[in-house]
Amino acid sequence: MPVMPLDDRPPLTLSGGDSPAKLDDSDYAQLEECVRLARSARKAAGYAGFSGWATLLAGAMSLPFSIGDLPMMIFCVVIAGIGTRELSLRRRLMRLETSTPRKLAVNQLVLGGCLIAYAIFKLVQPAGESVLASSIGSDPSLQSMPEIANQLDGLAQLERVLIAGIYAIMMLVAFFVQGGTAIYYICKTRALRRLHQRSPEWCVRVYRTIHA
Repeated sequence: MPVMPLDDRPPLTLSGGDSPAKLDDSDYAQLEECVRLARSARKAAGYAGFSGWATLLAGAMSLPFSIGDLPMMIFCVVIAGIGTRELSLRRRLMRLETSTPRKLAVNQLVLGGCLIAYAIFKLVQPAGESVLASSIGSDPSLQSMPEIANQLDGLAQLERVLIAGIYAIMMLVAFFVQGGTAIYYICKTRALRRLHQRSPEWCVRVYRTIHA
């Protein structure tokens, strides 16, 4: 199929009633400025895509291992739902909607709150029998050797301390990572408002058509 030479192609126009207006250099400059101002939103959308997929997969892949543990099952479903919502909000961010960064920030705070709540729940619930304690109880030869049994008791206590430390670290990571991500998203609100103030509506519509 023959291709029309570049010089012979009709110029881009803006439909405006009976006489469409041709784009001139100033119009292209406005488009370029709109794309430049939208760069911050594109970066945030890229991070939201990574975060959303990571959260969704973490919840979905953990669900089979939580069967029989109702709190864990609820936690996995909620985490997967938070990841799904972040992916949905990412598409709205690519449409340059000014309310989306705040919603993404709230989504991150909900995620952090869920992680912290789950960690606290695991810390305050009665501790079950550890792996080492179960091994001691099921092996008669260990019970007949008090010295080894005492050493294994100490290891069992260390195991419980390490598990408690893991949940404490989980709370700290959720506080700083999800809290920092929420602040990151909030900061994009000003950039989007500046874009809408400086860019004509038709530029925003062209950008949405191409990128969203």
